[in-house]
Amino acid sequence: MLNSAVHSKNLDLGVDEFGRDVALYLKEYVNLLLSRGLNLHTVIVLGSRAKGRWVPESDIDVMVIASNLPGIKTPNFTNVIQKILNLRQKFLLLDYPLCLGVQPSACCSKEDFLRWLLEFNVTALDAVYYGKVVYDDGFWEDVKKIFNEMNNKYRLDETPVKKMLWIL
Repeated sequence: MLNSAVHSKNLDLGVDEFGRDVALYLKEYVNLLLSRGLNLHTVIVLGSRAKGRWVPESDIDVMVIASNLPGIKTPNFTNVIQKILNLRQKFLLLDYPLCLGVQPSACCSKEDFLRWLLEFNVTALDAVYYGKVVYDDGFWEDVKKIFNEMNNKYRLDETPVKKMLWIL
């Protein structure tokens, strides 16, 4: 059962090769992540599914923003420990037993995402411009406010960045 966070309704992300409604099953994926103990803030679909260029065989690129993801780089960890944490993160984010083809292509904390955004990171900008929010606890509203301030200051919509991200 989904908790009280906002979940996008009427989201069209297409169907997969088995005829399953991807948006509907992504809600189950969110439930799976929550049941694994992740403190989720936002889950966003990126790539062809978000931009409407999907085919049934398309994977589902997602960005997961959570405050307790293992594997986030910490200077005190040795390489071996970091690799173990990264592997643990991969297992936590697997879509098994749903087997939707979810590819967690970008995973970070709220602080990391905001830093990426302020650094004009391509993935963060793509998420803001074209990402489809599947799950959000209110964090995405803060992101949109910060982005609007950046857009007003730097006139981002007047640059070729948005068009270039559409092509990716």
